[in-house]
Amino acid sequence: METHEITKAEWQPALDQFSRAHHGQSANIMTAGAIARSVPQALGLPLFGVTAEQNDGKGPVIQIIAGDPAGVHLSHTISCPARVRVAEWNDGISGLLEIESEDGTTATVQVGPAEQTLPPGMITDGLYERE
Repeated sequence: METHEITKAEWQPALDQFSRAHHGQSANIMTAGAIARSVPQALGLPLFGVTAEQNDGKGPVIQIIAGDPAGVHLSHTISCPARVRVAEWNDGISGLLEIESEDGTTATVQVGPAEQTLPPGMITDGLYERE
């Protein structure tokens, strides 16, 4: 897994793509302060989506939304995002999104099981050569 930074101009398309790829998947949403440890906001809630919007001329706002049919919902807003980083595992299921705000706090969204990450170069087309 390799994390890469997304430019501000690409935040919305990248977040839309991440949301479409992982909609409904089990998500762990964590936040961490500049000096504080990581704190879970949601564990195992289905991801609805992640959006970037303008906040009435005050700059961008990123919102993470997750919830389940039983009615448990989470909406986490990052008011002054400074950086967005994304990683997609090569298993086609798992991914990671890191959103860092101007004050140094970070929100992390991990979807899919991390333990299913495949080694680089692994062929996953389901076909096996027969002799």
